[in-house]
Amino acid sequence: MMRPQSSVLCVGDFRVEPALDEISRDGATVKLEPRAMRVLLCLAEHADQVVSVDQLMDAVWKDVVVTPDSVYQAVAGLRRALGDDPKNPIYIANVQRRGYRLIAPVAAPEHGQIAAPPHRESAPQVDVGSAQHPQDIEPAPYKNGVAVRPAAWSRPAIVATVLAVLVLVASTSVYVYSRRGGETTAGTPPAIHSLVVLPLENLSGDKEQEYFADGMTDALITNLAQIGSLRVISRTSAMQFKGSKETLPQIGRALQVDAVVEGTVTRGENRVRITAQLIEASTDHHLWARTYQRELKDALALQDEIAQDITEQIRVKLTPNERSRLMQVHAVDPEAYDESLRGWYWFNQFTEEGASKALDYFQKAIAKDSKYPLAYAGVALSLDRRDPKAREAAMKALVLDPSLAEAHVSLAFIKFEDWDWAGAEAEFKQATALNPSYAFAHYGYSIYLVAMRRPDEAMREIEHARDLDPLSSVITFWLGQVLYHARRYDDALRQVRQDLEMHPDNAGYNAPLYGAMAYVYEQKKMFAEAFAAMQRALSLVKDPSVTALAEAYKRLGYRGYLLKKAQILEQTPNLDRAHNPAYLAHIYALLNDEARAMTALETAYNERSEGIIFMRTAPELDSIRSSPRFRDLVRRLGFPPSSSDKN
Repeated sequence: MMRPQSSVLCVGDFRVEPALDEISRDGATVKLEPRAMRVLLCLAEHADQVVSVDQLMDAVWKDVVVTPDSVYQAVAGLRRALGDDPKNPIYIANVQRRGYRLIAPVAAPEHGQIAAPPHRESAPQVDVGSAQHPQDIEPAPYKNGVAVRPAAWSRPAIVATVLAVLVLVASTSVYVYSRRGGETTAGTPPAIHSLVVLPLENLSGDKEQEYFADGMTDALITNLAQIGSLRVISRTSAMQFKGSKETLPQIGRALQVDAVVEGTVTRGENRVRITAQLIEASTDHHLWARTYQRELKDALALQDEIAQDITEQIRVKLTPNERSRLMQVHAVDPEAYDESLRGWYWFNQFTEEGASKALDYFQKAIAKDSKYPLAYAGVALSLDRRDPKAREAAMKALVLDPSLAEAHVSLAFIKFEDWDWAGAEAEFKQATALNPSYAFAHYGYSIYLVAMRRPDEAMREIEHARDLDPLSSVITFWLGQVLYHARRYDDALRQVRQDLEMHPDNAGYNAPLYGAMAYVYEQKKMFAEAFAAMQRALSLVKDPSVTALAEAYKRLGYRGYLLKKAQILEQTPNLDRAHNPAYLAHIYALLNDEARAMTALETAYNERSEGIIFMRTAPELDSIRSSPRFRDLVRRLGFPPSSSDKN
């Protein structure tokens, strides 16, 4: 039970009078806002115990719907009143991601005033509710536990005071100058060069609104990712920590970031409320917090405003173009926006079902607002890249908003598969310029650079993508492929094994990993290991050919295995993209059957099969690379020359 409001108590060296909403020490009194007093009483009732944010909300705001921000603000006000330093507290301590603990002793007044801590200043007589920042409150003079009383003014005192003021002015000038010059000074907020936006918590009381909270998270990530001087962790990795019990310092270390943005979303019928806070990752120290409320139709403008506020808090330097993009005012039909959020929610599942549902929602969004560019970009990304409607949607998105990185990436992939090499590179470069922290764009550009025989650049792009999205299985898989195409086989094996350790129970993802492992073993002439890895890959996807392939291997070894695999593929009508003609060329090249390998490549060329794009770099084709037919096919594909070209 909370102490009665009429009870007077001592917290540390402060006398607390709940009936008056006041705390005092040595004649200096602070008037607390009533709810701040109730927070203090709740902490005092559970002195030296951890009190969660939810417990405080239930105790202090029992009949009022509020967000955790109300608790943060109340605790911040108490700390200002107590003169407490959150980094070195003697009254209220943060317990990482759990709540708060009152660590100062609590006693009744008749037990005597508890001695003041050494070298701490007493709180001034101010209304805490009116103070916005810690620097707004100047503590009263206090030394060795005794208040310093003002003395009568004498001439020496006046001279000393004038000198002190001059020194203060000079010191302030130096401080301001150093701040403007970008130097770090004592008391300056920590420099932030990287951050992660953790999934915003859905407080709507409706699990069906998860898509909305996730969508608002995505939008905030996208807005901040446009800042070139800031490394922003991509969505895939950020979402790994949804509902995580790991502390912020642990998350910061895992993602190698300086700061964390977290918060909550509450959606009503026509309004949305977001509470956002910026926290220093290494210390779990709150740097900034704010609550926003807007009508649902202004949700896009709200996202922009939050991103602008965060950039101001972290003191990041913006280019004129970045500032202009952040200041843009976006308007969209609320229903179209809602359908689009549902679309991105499903798109980010990265499944065939998810892509199908996403496409349906994006099309509904366009039906409600035909000028919503992000919905067109979603359509372009959800469709098969060879579908003419994908190009049409991407072009429409760029007509409506030329700065939309998602549309540029979609168009880049479409041009890539159309063998428009120059056009694809231009779009990838534009996407990464518009959104430097867009990991998917760097990943796509790396794929392009591998095909163009620019391995060093490809490695830089995929490593950058991994830094932005370290937990993305798609990105880490392609990193292994870049190493394979660069003939760094031991490094490629090491990467595949790391991926398998990260996703031990994901059969759908592990199957291609084992396939990639088999390719590496083939190049290392470790055919028993290659067979075992490929059989594991086929077993995970329940391929019916596993038994027949095992029998062929038992009779004729790996050569027999490859011959049987080729036979099965050639007897399979309408080869899908996973077993395209380029894979047949792979098998026949390993068998040193140049004629059949080239026939398979010609088929891949005529069908515009995606595997043909990598014919110049695939290690398994090295045995036929000097063939005149091979050279002629390379010429017809019209690849631009590269420094590593030898054909």
